[in-house]
Amino acid sequence: MPIEEATESLADDDATAVDSRLYLHKLMAQLAPKTRRAIQMVKLDGLSVSEAAARSGMSESAIRVSVHRGLGALSLLVGKGAAHEDWAAGGCRFFVITSSQ
Repeated sequence: MPIEEATESLADDDATAVDSRLYLHKLMAQLAPKTRRAIQMVKLDGLSVSEAAARSGMSESAIRVSVHRGLGALSLLVGKGAAHEDWAAGGCRFFVITSSQ
């Protein structure tokens, strides 16, 4: 691959990564703070459940439940195309495929 094509590809990957992070941030903002923190610590920051529990003051069980319910809520938000109109209006290249329900 010529260097010019590689540079363009990397730039596209960087833009897509930024778009994805912004979209995730917008979705996460719709969750309850406790749930958002649990997902951030365990799924995004890579902490173990016990580490997240110690840092948050929540029990390990509460962390697990918050992560599980939060991921379910995120799945529903993505399935419904939450924030899709705002995102598309901003010219973002990351679109959510909405279900026909």
